[in-house]
Amino acid sequence: MTKTIKQNATYVSDFGIRIYAPKHGKKYWRISYTDQEGKLKDTTATSEKQALDKSSLIENILRNDVGNLPHKNVSELIEQYVISKTKVHAGGRAEWGKKHASSQKIIFRNQILPAIGQRECLRLTNKDLKKIIEGCHTVDLSEHVSSALSALIRWGCANGWLLQNSEMLLNGLKKIGKRKVKKAGETNLIVSASEIPSHKDVHEVAKQAASVSGIWWYELMFNLAAYSGLRFGEICDLDIQDIDLKNRKISVDFQCLSVEGKKSRELPKWDTQRETVFPVVTPSGYKLLENLKKRIKELKSMEETPTLQDGTKRKLLFPNQIGGWLCPSSFGNRVRRPAQELAGWKKKSDGDFLWTFHSLRHVFCTYYAFDLKKDIRDVSIAAGHSSYLTTIQMYVGNVDGALERLNS
Repeated sequence: MTKTIKQNATYVSDFGIRIYAPKHGKKYWRISYTDQEGKLKDTTATSEKQALDKSSLIENILRNDVGNLPHKNVSELIEQYVISKTKVHAGGRAEWGKKHASSQKIIFRNQILPAIGQRECLRLTNKDLKKIIEGCHTVDLSEHVSSALSALIRWGCANGWLLQNSEMLLNGLKKIGKRKVKKAGETNLIVSASEIPSHKDVHEVAKQAASVSGIWWYELMFNLAAYSGLRFGEICDLDIQDIDLKNRKISVDFQCLSVEGKKSRELPKWDTQRETVFPVVTPSGYKLLENLKKRIKELKSMEETPTLQDGTKRKLLFPNQIGGWLCPSSFGNRVRRPAQELAGWKKKSDGDFLWTFHSLRHVFCTYYAFDLKKDIRDVSIAAGHSSYLTTIQMYVGNVDGALERLNS
């Protein structure tokens, strides 16, 4: 409270909040004030200290002119936060994409709401948030949850739900849990050599994908992903019109986005359309251009154009059994994981594969940047990174050869 004066055992604040001491043997202190709408409000406390604390909270709300928002619970805060981030604006795009919105909702549902969903916003503490991070069983999960909490808290403070200092609420969250050991000169984006399949590993998993599925062009799909840098959603949406065989170019204008089982055609990641390239033959000898021509010839000979899940008709290079978009989970269970198993792909201590379909993008970037010694800025554009600095931080770093350069 900014200023209080004691008048006949009653406190009066600058905002007109009055605290009346108990009378005639009663044990409750009474707090009276006028809210932002001019309505007279009353509440009680069981002690003088509690009455002063309550009136301070009320004054904070009146001072910030935020109505009843701080007295609502965190679940209501999260609901409004998600609505604000997923609202489609005049430009036709929401601040969050569908996939990011889905991942954030999962974090809120599984980690945050069970812990603090019923907590009054005004009473949220740094200790509450630290307990959530401490409950995360992996470093990656703690980082994702910490990031989600930070964004939520800052939005809540900016929009009147939280009257606490955001930095105090978030203090120390990122330091909790196991720390990842880094080398000097590297960033958190660095991709170690152990995370990148070799050309032989790519060749073998591609062959096994065709073998376990009985579909020849799955071998083409894996090789094309590894040597064009296409993400899974991007390669799933490829059709005949996207391929320039003469110049060995691929237009990446859209991707198939699969969110909670629902599929739609969306812009690529970062809303960035681009072109990428592919070699005639892969380093392991797979005839990429020749087999791509073969697949396109097959599609052109089809008399009927399949209907996709959104009702449009297109001839996809790598469709599901009825010509529509592939389902990531179904593809993983039927093709990718069995192929990885047969190809002997590396596994982590928890039994999951160290390399995934996304690891094929690392093969593309390192193949062009290091094997072919292409300009890292050109590689970045073809890969669709937000900046060539991202590509450098992921694959180059400043570590290798640093001491040799200093001693030369």
